[in-house]
Amino acid sequence: MTATKTGFVLGKSRLAPSNTTSPRLELCAAVLATEVAEIISENLDYPMERFIFHSDSIVVLGYLNNQSRRFYTNVANRVQIILKRTNVHQWNYVHASNNPASLATRCATPAKKWDAIHHQGRHYTEGAIRNHGYWIVGVKRLVSSIIYQCVTCRRLRGNFVNQQMANLPEDRLTPGPPFTYVGVDTFGPWPVVTRRTRGGIAESKRWAIIFVCLVTRASHIEVIEDMSSSDFINALRRFISVRGPVKEFRSDRGTNFVGALKDI
Repeated sequence: MTATKTGFVLGKSRLAPSNTTSPRLELCAAVLATEVAEIISENLDYPMERFIFHSDSIVVLGYLNNQSRRFYTNVANRVQIILKRTNVHQWNYVHASNNPASLATRCATPAKKWDAIHHQGRHYTEGAIRNHGYWIVGVKRLVSSIIYQCVTCRRLRGNFVNQQMANLPEDRLTPGPPFTYVGVDTFGPWPVVTRRTRGGIAESKRWAIIFVCLVTRASHIEVIEDMSSSDFINALRRFISVRGPVKEFRSDRGTNFVGALKDI
């Protein structure tokens, strides 16, 4: 599923004359929407045919979809402007309660206005609050504090974090025979059946020592019966007898490795 992000790009409103009917005002709003779309298209290099328009006026949508009826000159001219800039299939219906453009033309509570403008950054939020007639003392600090505490805002405005990686050791990049530079570690245990008795089956645990060539990433595994230093020394001797001498080992300095140092 493709994620959708919503943001404010440009808004525009006009004062309506008192002697104009509501359907014609809605038609003027549709013309204004196409003007705004042309501005955005020109400045953002976004094709007009990819714009989607929403109107809460069924009358306006009926004007645009009508193919037979003749309109008054005022309506016909505006319908022609809209259809010259856009295609009828680009227009959709939206309920008035879900239309964000209604905030510019109808009364709304401060909480509703804030819900419509938050997550947009401090400068835009300050301007939107003042444009709606509210002058708050210390608004810069207040808005910055609210945005800083907003988890959604911090996620939307945060920078991607890149994992910092240390430089590879020289022995990881030095060419040489396999297992010249070796990383060693222990893994396990897992239960195994050692012998059968009259009362059932006797089980014990086994571990393994893994030797990895730091250059070629080849691996060699030796099974051990105990996590003691003596078992590690025996596994190390078996490994060297097969793979040859090692120039350098790297490990997490486990107790069985450290304990074997004086005897190696």
